[in-house]
This record gives sequence, C-alpha cells and structure tokens, in this order.
Amino acid sequence: MDEKKSNIRLVRTGGRKVTKTTTEYNWDNLDKRTSARKRPVSAAPARKRGSSELEKKVRYQKQQKAKRLKIQRRRALIVFILAVILVIVLLFMTPIFNIRSVSVEGNYLVTAEQFQEKLKPLVGENLLRTGSGKIRKTLKTIPYIDTVDVQKKMFPPSVKVVVTEYTPVAVIRTEGKNLLVNSQLRVLTDSGEQAGPVPTVTGFSVSSYKTGEVLKTDESDKKEIVMTILSTIEATGLIDKMVEINVNDITDITMNYDNRITVICGTQLDLERKIRLFRETVMSNSLAENARGTMDLSETGKAVYTP
Repeated sequence: MDEKKSNIRLVRTGGRKVTKTTTEYNWDNLDKRTSARKRPVSAAPARKRGSSELEKKVRYQKQQKAKRLKIQRRRALIVFILAVILVIVLLFMTPIFNIRSVSVEGNYLVTAEQFQEKLKPLVGENLLRTGSGKIRKTLKTIPYIDTVDVQKKMFPPSVKVVVTEYTPVAVIRTEGKNLLVNSQLRVLTDSGEQAGPVPTVTGFSVSSYKTGEVLKTDESDKKEIVMTILSTIEATGLIDKMVEINVNDITDITMNYDNRITVICGTQLDLERKIRLFRETVMSNSLAENARGTMDLSETGKAVYTP
C-alpha cells in the first residue's frame, strides 16, 4: 500500500468523503512559541517603574545634600566676615597698637627739633589709623624735604621716617630778602640762613616766590641760564668755592671763584661744557694752588688763564 494512502482514513460524514492528512510536528519549536506567548507582559514595565523610583530618590538626595552644603558655606562665610570685622575693630580701637616712638633718618639740614615739632602729635595715635600719606604731607611742609619714606613697625608699634633733602646751591637777593634756593630755583628759606658756603646770584630779578615752591620771574632766558649754571656747579662740586654768579648781561656771563679767579663764560652757548673745562683746569697742576687772575672760557673748548 502506498504510504500516502495509508495516512488516509474514511470517516462517516453524512455522505461526504473527508480526507484527513496527519503531519509530524516539531514539538520543541512549539514549546518555545507557546512559552513566549505565555510570558508575563507586565514584568518588564514593573522593573522600569522600580528603576525610575530609585532614580528619583537618588536625585532628591543629591539635591538635599547640595542645599545643605550651600547653607553650610553661607554660614561659614558669615562667620568669617564677622571674625574679620571683630579683628579689624580690635586692631583699630585697642591701645595696644598706639605709636610709641617716631625716628627720622637722612636729615642733614633739617634739625631734630623741627622734626619733633611736626611728628610729636603722632605719638599715642593708633598705628593702623595713621596713614603714611598723612605723615608725608606733614613733613613736606618743611621746604628742605624732597622725599619721605615711611616705614611702620607693629611690634613695638613705631614709625621710622627716611628723608632726602633738597641741596641749597645759591642765594638770590630780592626785596631785602636772601632766598636760599636749590638748582631748580626752589625756595628753601628766605630767612637768610645758609647751610654752608654757596654762591650769590646777581643780575637776576624775582617777580614772586613762596617758600617750598619754585620762584617766579619774568626773565625766562636768565632763569634757564641760572639753572644750568647751578646744576653744573652742583654736579662738579664747585659750589663751596664759587662766590658769585653774575648774569646781568647774558652775552657776558661771569663768575667769581674762591675770590681769586674771575671766570669769563661769554654767552650761554656750551655753558655746561665751559664750566666743566674750568673745573678740569683748576684741579690740574697747570695752576698754582693760590693762583689769582682771569680765566677766559668765552671761546668754546679753550681755557685762557691770565694772571
């Protein structure tokens, strides 16, 4: 019998012939498909919801931690500011930091009594409340003072002042006053007091002056000549032996050196060079120590001595 026919059964169907073919199934695949269809659908979403709740909880905890840290930092900042304010109040108000002594260095022309008069009120004042600018301003009222360096010391509370002074180089007579000036024509005093031998400038008029300031004049050309002469004799060390500087005629400028030598400079052309040449000649062995006469420098580069 044919194999296909062996799988055919006849059944009673009320007159109809029905054939039924049986096939073999792969039961392993069927089990897999069936189990996949029976898998719980709600399992995956349940895990997802649980994970979401955990993330929210972690995020909330982080937010709360950040808030606590922010509050702690703010409190620490407030405490720090209050501590700084307290320290400042103690430093500025306590008498522990009151100035006990004031010392001055570098003065030559200004006396200790003059400094004491200006600086005595500082003793007993709070060191931190006393500004260096205030001390400088106080000392600059002394005409001789050029620069002021203020050094403060906390233990013990004290102040050290280092000053430099203007160098007086000449006297200019005007309206019965003897103005002591530096090389820039700053008036150091009009009392006639001199801090050593300095030359007298003649033939130069002063329109007005104020102690501690550069004098004013209507003769601007002569002013430049006088400043050049004074700065050069200061640099060459001739101040203490230069007796007089005459600029009455700017085409015939003359000087008196040590009451022994009349120096003829002529015009202001190469004036600085002429003065330096004069110094070299005087300091050389070409002139006797007590030589008297005239030194003609009117021709640039030449020094002609006549006994």
